[in-house]
Parts: sequence; structure tokens; C-alpha cells
Amino acid sequence: MKSTPRRLFRASIFLLLAMTCVYFFLHSSFFKVDTITVTGNSAVSQQDIIEMSGLEKGINLFTANEKLVSRAVELHPMIKQAHLVRRLPRTLEIQVSERTMWAVMPAGNEFLIVDDEGFCIDKSLLFPSLDLPVITVEPVPQRIILGQAVESQGIVLIRKVWEGLSEKERGKVSDFHYTVSNQELIIYTVEGTEIRFGKDERLDEKLSAMSQVFQLEQEFSESGQETLIYVDIRFKGQPVVRTS
Repeated sequence: MKSTPRRLFRASIFLLLAMTCVYFFLHSSFFKVDTITVTGNSAVSQQDIIEMSGLEKGINLFTANEKLVSRAVELHPMIKQAHLVRRLPRTLEIQVSERTMWAVMPAGNEFLIVDDEGFCIDKSLLFPSLDLPVITVEPVPQRIILGQAVESQGIVLIRKVWEGLSEKERGKVSDFHYTVSNQELIIYTVEGTEIRFGKDERLDEKLSAMSQVFQLEQEFSESGQETLIYVDIRFKGQPVVRTS
């Protein structure tokens, strides 16, 4: 029993020496970074991403700060997510997920290109020749910079509607109009019908009603007798329909 304190002391010394050796080994030149790679990028160059990350060859593999690197790279308007991965013994990999063009949004004298979360990733003075949904917002967005979110709540609703439509039905939509004050959506068809969609509720019921609107438009077009002015599907029950 008298030897127990001595054994504990020796064990402590041994553990301290082992930890010291591990520390100096991890911080030795053996783990000096000689390769920095980027994966998942297509729109943003590898060089731009590395420069934004602040990483340089020659640093220790374990001293690179994952959070700081991720935040720095995600400042680029086209980068949705960034993650730093260590590859033993001397490689750092920056894995990125880029934002992709999803919709066009007129704003003053320019057109904003936004992703499916509403982040502005590009601007154009001319209407882009792209097969993308067209979204107008009231009030019109002002002084939007690249990387800024534009009416995310409205974009989320519009994306739900868009994803609920078939490819054929999407081709029948002219544009979406979202009013911020009452959080309501109006959808205009290629035939000129105004579909008063309303708020983010009863989506399945409203999507089904939209399918009926498209079918009704076709029937009216074939008969040549009437045209739809608007269809109000904001409330429960039968839609309110106005024709001319």
C-alpha cells in the first residue's frame, strides 16, 4: 500500500511525457500542409475559394480553424455551404456546395437571379434567356446586393407550389406575384388567368384546384366561348370563378 503514491506519481509522469510527445509530433513538420484541394465547385474557381479561405501551404494540418474557413468561404454569394476536411498527413480539402439559379426576380431596372432559398446570386440589366420561374414581389426589392436573401418566406411558398406542379403544369405558369404585407401569392397563367392562391396553407387542396384551372382553361380555349378572368382558391370550399 505504501508504494501506491509512488506508482501514481510514475504513471502521471509517464502520461505527461506521452502527451508532450504526441503534442510535438502533431505540431511537427510531418504534418506541414503541402496540398490544398477544393471539391464540389463548378461556378467558383478553386483559386478563388482557396484565397477566400485564407489557407496557405506550409501551415500545420491541425492548426487550420474549420469554423473560420467555412465562414470565410460562405461569404461568396455562390457558396451555400463550405466544410474543411483534413486528409492525413499533409492535405486540406475544402468541400463546398454551390447555390444554383432557380428564379428570376425583376427589381427596379435590373433582374435578380435567385436560388431556391431566395439568395441573390447574380444580376442582369436584360431579362435572362433562361427557363426559370419569374417572381415579382410587392413592394419591389431595393438595393439588393449579391449574397443577400430576397423575401425568403415568399420564395419558400413559391418553391412549394413549383415542386407540387408537374412539368407540363409548370409550362402553363407565366409568373408568380407575392405580396409581403399580407403574405399572399397570386399566380398568373400563360392564358392570362389570375389564380388567387393566398397563404401557405392547404397546399394539396390548392394544387389540386390549380390542376382543374389548367384543365378548364383548355376546355374554354377549345370551345372559344368563354375565358377565365380569375379563380380564387384562398378559402375552403368551392373556388370562386369569374369568366367573361
